[in-house]
Amino acid sequence: MTSDSSAAKTGAPELSQAPSHYGLFVTFIAIIGAFSSLVNDMYLPTIPSMMKEFHTTPSMTQMGISMAMIGMGLGSVVWGSGSDRYGRKPVLIISLIIFVLATALSLFSPNITFFIVCRLFQGLGAGGAMVLSTSIPADVYMGRQLAKLMAIVGAINGVAPAFGPVLGGFMADWVGWRGIFVVLLVIGIIMTFWTTRYNETLPPARRIHDSSLKDYLTAYRTLFTNKRFMIYVTIKAVAIGLLYAYISSAPFLIQTHYGFSAMAFGLIFGGNALAMGLGSSLALRFKVMKQAMVVGCIGMFVFAVAEAAVMWHEAPFIFYEICAVPMLLFSGMIFSSANTLSMEVGRQEAGTASAILSVVKYAFAAVVSPLVGLGNMFHSAAIAFVAVTSISLILAFMAYRLPPLADMERTK
Repeated sequence: MTSDSSAAKTGAPELSQAPSHYGLFVTFIAIIGAFSSLVNDMYLPTIPSMMKEFHTTPSMTQMGISMAMIGMGLGSVVWGSGSDRYGRKPVLIISLIIFVLATALSLFSPNITFFIVCRLFQGLGAGGAMVLSTSIPADVYMGRQLAKLMAIVGAINGVAPAFGPVLGGFMADWVGWRGIFVVLLVIGIIMTFWTTRYNETLPPARRIHDSSLKDYLTAYRTLFTNKRFMIYVTIKAVAIGLLYAYISSAPFLIQTHYGFSAMAFGLIFGGNALAMGLGSSLALRFKVMKQAMVVGCIGMFVFAVAEAAVMWHEAPFIFYEICAVPMLLFSGMIFSSANTLSMEVGRQEAGTASAILSVVKYAFAAVVSPLVGLGNMFHSAAIAFVAVTSISLILAFMAYRLPPLADMERTK
């Protein structure tokens, strides 16, 4: 089982052969890693109009985001542990099929309740893609190579939340949210077929065979009680919580309060999201990956507090935007660095480690998303921003005090 210093004690672990076409592999991992962005960000510009169509409230409409997050968290537990026993490829194919079916059914939603249920299963399927986007790279890379791949994928994934709302903004007035979900359906079908063309990265010799429920629970307990692992995981989770507080509030604040169109919102949100990709790339500039994570937490906190002050006083849009861009940039630094550090510590049970990483972060996202719709959205979102980044600041101090683990935390 994984211990706090397993990577250092066992030396270089056995890795699968790296894919021959690195660029295609990075693209594949980036797309399945971007499923949370695809599932939520593309239809963000249509949320206000969806609220009117289903005759419901902002908080109820935002439950669609929360239920997808819950589904991803539950799916991560199932798919992560399952992939450690049955292999990555079959598990990914099954999860993508569930995503495709749920997305197809959501197109026929007669009311918001039916839509929310579909979103739960859509998230359940997408959870497989998300959890395997971190465990598959850990099967074939480690150390600097893994950090580089995570940073590249993080940068590419910065384009996903940028491209999603832009495309959604273009489509919002033309085909509405259903047309956007047709695009998601096509993406799901393509990725299902693409997965069938890839080789398995976890050969039978490295799988967990004949494992009982007790064995799985032991693996989870070992990682949950690993202080270093859980600090890294929780830092990633609170950064995701901030991101979804921003995602859940942005459509209403930018469109409803500041008066921008769905198309303009997509361009604004997309431009802001590119900052996350830049931040993910900047993490590689640090000699020690843990330093990138700590700096990311500090910067995210500073600009989140500034953004909260802007929202609390309902200041002009220019001030809202000035604070949002660096806040998201520092978040991007956390995404790539915390991902890398978590998977290095938990690589002995990569599927289980990736599942914990996913379920904890989506638990934060699922709780935060509907809360920003309560009462005055400017105030509720401001409180959420300060609360989650304060947690990250405390955890960053705890991470900084952890002793280094040989070369595990180094990027150069």
